[in-house]
Amino acid sequence: MKSISLSLFLIFIFFWSNAQTNPRISYRENFFGNHVYLANGEKVKVSEIEKIMAVFPEEAELFSKAKQKMFIGESLRLGGWILAAGSVVYLFSGDFTQQRVLISGGIMLGAATITTIAFPMKRNGKRETSNAIEIYNYKAIRGIGYRSTLHFKLSPLAAGLSLNF
Repeated sequence: MKSISLSLFLIFIFFWSNAQTNPRISYRENFFGNHVYLANGEKVKVSEIEKIMAVFPEEAELFSKAKQKMFIGESLRLGGWILAAGSVVYLFSGDFTQQRVLISGGIMLGAATITTIAFPMKRNGKRETSNAIEIYNYKAIRGIGYRSTLHFKLSPLAAGLSLNF
Protein backbone atom coordinates (compact mmCIF):
# COMPACT_ATOMS: atom_id res chain seq x y z
CA MET A 1 0.00 0.00 0.00
CA LYS A 2 2.87 2.36 0.78
CA SER A 3 4.48 1.74 -2.62
CA ILE A 4 1.23 2.48 -4.46
CA SER A 5 0.64 5.72 -2.58
CA LEU A 6 4.29 6.70 -3.06
CA SER A 7 4.01 5.97 -6.80
CA LEU A 8 0.84 8.02 -7.08
CA PHE A 9 2.49 10.86 -5.15
CA LEU A 10 5.53 10.80 -7.47
CA ILE A 11 3.29 10.80 -10.55
CA PHE A 12 1.36 13.76 -9.13
CA ILE A 13 4.60 15.67 -8.46
CA PHE A 14 5.84 14.92 -11.99
CA PHE A 15 2.66 16.19 -13.64
CA TRP A 16 2.50 19.19 -11.33
CA SER A 17 6.09 20.17 -12.15
CA ASN A 18 5.38 19.90 -15.89
CA ALA A 19 2.18 21.91 -15.64
CA GLN A 20 1.59 24.58 -18.25
CA THR A 21 3.39 27.71 -17.02
CA ASN A 22 3.98 29.39 -20.38
CA PRO A 23 1.61 32.34 -20.87
CA ARG A 24 -0.35 32.76 -24.06
CA ILE A 25 0.96 35.68 -26.12
CA SER A 26 -1.27 37.79 -28.32
CA TYR A 27 -0.99 41.15 -30.00
CA ARG A 28 -3.14 43.92 -31.40
CA GLU A 29 -2.37 46.99 -33.44
CA ASN A 30 -2.56 50.48 -31.98
CA PHE A 31 -3.69 53.63 -33.79
CA PHE A 32 -0.34 53.97 -35.61
CA GLY A 33 -0.33 50.35 -36.85
CA ASN A 34 2.34 49.15 -34.41
CA HIS A 35 2.00 45.93 -32.43
CA VAL A 36 0.99 46.04 -28.78
CA TYR A 37 1.84 42.73 -27.10
CA LEU A 38 -0.27 40.98 -24.48
CA ALA A 39 0.67 38.04 -22.25
CA ASN A 40 -2.43 36.36 -20.78
CA GLY A 41 -4.39 39.51 -21.62
CA GLU A 42 -2.03 41.94 -19.86
CA LYS A 43 -0.03 44.53 -21.79
CA VAL A 44 3.72 43.78 -21.70
CA LYS A 45 6.86 45.24 -23.22
CA VAL A 46 8.72 43.65 -26.13
CA SER A 47 11.66 42.77 -23.86
CA GLU A 48 9.32 40.79 -21.62
CA ILE A 49 7.92 38.95 -24.66
CA GLU A 50 11.47 37.98 -25.62
CA LYS A 51 12.07 36.64 -22.09
CA ILE A 52 8.83 34.64 -22.22
CA MET A 53 9.69 33.21 -25.64
CA ALA A 54 13.18 32.19 -24.48
CA VAL A 55 11.70 28.79 -23.55
CA PHE A 56 11.66 28.02 -27.29
CA PRO A 57 14.94 29.41 -28.70
CA GLU A 58 14.05 29.05 -32.39
CA GLU A 59 10.88 31.10 -32.05
CA ALA A 60 12.64 33.64 -29.83
CA GLU A 61 15.31 34.15 -32.49
CA LEU A 62 12.69 34.42 -35.24
CA PHE A 63 10.78 36.99 -33.17
CA SER A 64 13.95 38.99 -32.47
CA LYS A 65 14.94 39.14 -36.16
CA ALA A 66 11.41 40.09 -37.21
CA LYS A 67 11.25 42.78 -34.53
CA GLN A 68 14.52 44.21 -35.83
CA LYS A 69 13.15 44.16 -39.38
CA MET A 70 10.04 46.03 -38.24
CA PHE A 71 12.18 48.63 -36.45
CA ILE A 72 14.37 49.20 -39.52
CA GLY A 73 11.29 49.45 -41.77
CA GLU A 74 9.63 51.96 -39.45
CA SER A 75 12.85 54.02 -39.20
CA LEU A 76 13.25 54.10 -42.98
CA ARG A 77 9.61 55.10 -43.42
CA LEU A 78 9.98 57.93 -40.93
CA GLY A 79 13.24 59.01 -42.60
CA GLY A 80 11.54 59.04 -46.00
CA TRP A 81 8.71 61.24 -44.74
CA ILE A 82 11.16 63.62 -43.07
CA LEU A 83 13.20 63.80 -46.28
CA ALA A 84 10.05 64.51 -48.33
CA ALA A 85 8.95 67.24 -45.93
CA GLY A 86 12.45 68.73 -46.03
CA SER A 87 12.42 68.86 -49.83
CA VAL A 88 9.05 70.66 -49.83
CA VAL A 89 10.35 73.17 -47.25
CA TYR A 90 13.49 73.67 -49.35
CA LEU A 91 11.41 74.20 -52.50
CA PHE A 92 9.19 76.89 -50.96
CA SER A 93 11.87 78.60 -48.86
CA GLY A 94 13.17 80.75 -51.69
CA ASP A 95 12.72 81.71 -55.31
CA PHE A 96 11.55 79.13 -57.82
CA THR A 97 14.71 78.57 -59.80
CA GLN A 98 15.42 75.60 -62.00
CA GLN A 99 18.24 74.47 -59.73
CA ARG A 100 16.01 74.61 -56.62
CA VAL A 101 13.26 72.61 -58.36
CA LEU A 102 15.73 69.96 -59.59
CA ILE A 103 17.32 69.55 -56.15
CA SER A 104 13.92 69.33 -54.48
CA GLY A 105 12.74 66.81 -57.09
CA GLY A 106 15.83 64.66 -56.55
CA ILE A 107 15.34 64.69 -52.80
CA MET A 108 11.67 63.82 -53.31
CA LEU A 109 12.65 60.89 -55.58
CA GLY A 110 15.07 59.63 -52.92
CA ALA A 111 12.38 59.93 -50.26
CA ALA A 112 9.92 57.98 -52.41
CA THR A 113 12.52 55.24 -52.97
CA ILE A 114 13.29 54.93 -49.25
CA THR A 115 9.60 54.84 -48.35
CA THR A 116 8.92 52.24 -51.06
CA ILE A 117 11.57 50.00 -49.50
CA ALA A 118 10.36 50.64 -45.95
CA PHE A 119 6.70 49.59 -46.29
CA PRO A 120 7.32 45.98 -47.41
CA MET A 121 10.10 45.61 -44.85
CA LYS A 122 7.78 46.58 -42.00
CA ARG A 123 4.94 44.45 -43.38
CA ASN A 124 7.23 41.38 -43.60
CA GLY A 125 8.46 42.03 -40.07
CA LYS A 126 4.88 42.16 -38.78
CA ARG A 127 4.04 38.92 -40.57
CA GLU A 128 7.12 37.18 -39.19
CA THR A 129 6.46 38.34 -35.60
CA SER A 130 2.89 37.10 -35.77
CA ASN A 131 4.15 33.81 -37.21
CA ALA A 132 6.69 33.42 -34.36
CA ILE A 133 3.97 34.18 -31.80
CA GLU A 134 1.59 31.64 -33.36
CA ILE A 135 4.28 28.93 -33.34
CA TYR A 136 5.17 29.76 -29.73
CA ASN A 137 1.52 29.59 -28.64
CA TYR A 138 1.05 26.28 -30.44
CA LYS A 139 4.09 24.76 -28.76
CA ALA A 140 3.28 26.26 -25.36
CA ILE A 141 -0.31 24.99 -25.38
CA ARG A 142 0.57 21.56 -26.76
CA GLY A 143 3.56 21.21 -24.46
CA ILE A 144 5.92 20.56 -27.36
CA GLY A 145 9.46 21.35 -26.50
CA TYR A 146 12.30 20.05 -24.43
CA ARG A 147 10.24 18.59 -21.60
CA SER A 148 9.71 14.88 -21.16
CA THR A 149 6.20 13.57 -20.66
CA LEU A 150 4.87 10.73 -18.56
CA HIS A 151 1.81 8.82 -19.77
CA PHE A 152 -0.21 6.07 -18.18
CA LYS A 153 -0.96 3.48 -20.87
CA LEU A 154 -3.67 0.90 -20.47
CA SER A 155 -4.35 -1.93 -22.87
CA PRO A 156 -6.27 -5.24 -22.49
CA LEU A 157 -3.01 -7.13 -21.97
CA ALA A 158 -0.98 -4.70 -19.87
CA ALA A 159 -0.88 -1.45 -17.98
CA GLY A 160 2.10 0.78 -17.31
CA LEU A 161 3.84 4.12 -17.41
CA SER A 162 5.47 5.48 -20.55
CA LEU A 163 8.14 8.20 -20.38
CA ASN A 164 8.58 10.10 -23.66
CA PHE A 165 11.54 12.37 -24.35
